[in-house]
This record gives sequence, structure tokens and C-alpha cells, in this order.
Amino acid sequence: MAQLRQDYAKFQDLNSEVLVILPNGPKMIERYARRTATPYPILSDKGARVAEQYGIKTRRLVQVAAFTPSVFLVDRTGTIRYTNYSTSYIKEPDNGEPLAVLASGKSQ
Repeated sequence: MAQLRQDYAKFQDLNSEVLVILPNGPKMIERYARRTATPYPILSDKGARVAEQYGIKTRRLVQVAAFTPSVFLVDRTGTIRYTNYSTSYIKEPDNGEPLAVLASGKSQ
């Protein structure tokens, strides 16, 4: 999520908002957001119920649901313009491609 913080202004310049969904509870997310000065909203999906509804692969790790970083760009009409399903729990998706899609005004 460090890359999202770093490029947050670029997303805003393209009239976009970053929303992150994590399978953690709200208290853990609030502590993280405060500690890292996260400028965008982080939503709690404890138990990964929303992730599963969208077909995001989840895995149980020590009684905690986890999912790999996934990126969805949804425009104001509800159209998904970009998707990226990462295969790594550690490596963050690069922001270059989604920023280019937003700048082009087209969908992936």
C-alpha cells in the first residue's frame, strides 16, 4: 500500500479515489492508517465476505482470511475499467498501468 500512498495525488489528479479493502477488523485498520498516515479510505472486510462475492481468491491463514492484492478501477457509472489480481501477498501491484488506463479514458 506504500505505492498507493506515493501515487495518491496522481489518482486524485485523474478524478479518481483509492479505496482499499482488507480482511482485518476496523481497529487494526485504524491503527495502521494512523501509524502510516494513509490518505485514502481503508475498508474492513473481516472474514473476506465481500472479496469472496467478487471472486477474489481467499486463503485462511491462522484463522484469518487473507487475499492477494487486487486492483479494481470502477468509474462513477459502476463500470469496471481495470482489474488486476496479484498472485503475491507481499508484492504490491504497480500503479503505472492503472494510471495509464485512467489517463486514456478507456477501459482495459
